[in-house]
Amino acid sequence: MKTLHFGTIFASQLRRDDHSRLCPYMTAQKPTLKRFAVSNNETSYTGFINMGTEADDYRKKVHDSIRLLIEGESVRHNQSEQSNVTIFMVPDTLRNLNPTAYTPRKASIGPLHKEDQHLKAMEEHKVTYMYRLFCRTVESTKKDIEQITYDCVQEVLRNLTHARACYAPSLTNYEDFKLAKMMVIDGCFILELLYRFKYGIGEGDPIFDNILVMRDIQHDLLLLENQMPFFILEILCRITLERTSLTGLVFYFFKDMNILSTRKLTTVDETVKHCHILGLLQSCYTPRATMRGRVPNISYSATEIAGAGVTFKAQTDEDSLLAVKFEQSSLVPGLSTLFARETYFKIPVLYIKDSTSSFLRNLIAYEQCYPLSRHYVTSFAFLMDKLIDSKDDVSLLVRSQVLHHNLGAIEDVTNLFNNICNGVVLRDFYYTEEWKRLDEYCNRCWPSILIALRRLYRSTTWKTLTVIAAMILLTKGYFWSF
Repeated sequence: MKTLHFGTIFASQLRRDDHSRLCPYMTAQKPTLKRFAVSNNETSYTGFINMGTEADDYRKKVHDSIRLLIEGESVRHNQSEQSNVTIFMVPDTLRNLNPTAYTPRKASIGPLHKEDQHLKAMEEHKVTYMYRLFCRTVESTKKDIEQITYDCVQEVLRNLTHARACYAPSLTNYEDFKLAKMMVIDGCFILELLYRFKYGIGEGDPIFDNILVMRDIQHDLLLLENQMPFFILEILCRITLERTSLTGLVFYFFKDMNILSTRKLTTVDETVKHCHILGLLQSCYTPRATMRGRVPNISYSATEIAGAGVTFKAQTDEDSLLAVKFEQSSLVPGLSTLFARETYFKIPVLYIKDSTSSFLRNLIAYEQCYPLSRHYVTSFAFLMDKLIDSKDDVSLLVRSQVLHHNLGAIEDVTNLFNNICNGVVLRDFYYTEEWKRLDEYCNRCWPSILIALRRLYRSTTWKTLTVIAAMILLTKGYFWSF
């Protein structure tokens, strides 16, 4: 243990006349020394403060103020080491760009939006869903409803400290019994909702009978601020639904929200512990490459890449949903540089819907806030931002059948990808190798000329010259016709 004596330095080093000169308002009375100590788990600080004079009283106030700050920082330091926060408030730099993408519409899950007045109406439906879940459990387990309730409450209380640690300390100012009650009701509501959706038990239900309400609840369960610890859901699922797969229920419920609608959501590693529902879905969107690097400075739009002789094709890698591959085929194996037959840039087939923007933004926000997450979705968003500069790029990807959308205007898709990375910091780029291979191809003689001509054509001056030349040719053709 380290010990620092910083009060005695002043007592032993300063002469009395120097002391008076530095502090003229001090009296000639010999100071009284009082020992103080501030300690935490790692370091103990001890020293002496002078008591008995007006100046000493002043110093004591300063010392007490600093001591309180040190003690507070010590507590925060210990909490940060012991906790593993996975549920966050979205930073203002992201929220201010699109507030509705991060705000619940119908249901609050967990403590962060529990006091929002426009979400209060759903609380009664949550209790109804919990009761129906317990009734189904009574039929399957032959336990009485009192025993099931006790088991759920007891298990949640046993894990409440861990659950509370999933939220930032300033966001869970609830007493234990209120937080436990919230976890049980919200968790059972989610389980009953997922079960009813999977097995079609929604007839006559106010949530299932209104497709807009159901879509809003799907939106709410994918918000970073509206999550609850996944292990709490697993505990409640084991008690109430027994052998039912929780991940299977989640994947089925959100299958229509999947940005890759033709691909089945699945986890790469079944042994991985997931933070929450949003974290589970984020783990499904993995790139094929594991090598990470920096975001390349050079960008090529989809139309420039296609103009250089590259064909966009659908990536069908079953092991990684966000796999991207730059590929060249050759007539002579091993000599693709000299005898390239065709060049492909394979990307996942995207399905852009009204829900896509909010879903992507919350996945990205989770990757930005949680330090242990990998920037899978953020990397892919940056890649798409590089490929899409204008509506011409979107049109090309649609014609290549690697992008589908139902947003109406092509400009909406363009704006989605051009704005979704604003305010985002990319720690690791998972497409470094493929983009490097693409860059090497585009820097070859003929592809580089084609890209340069394409960029020149897109400039305003060149377009103007093209129009003038066309008018001259039409004019000449008109006079030659006589």
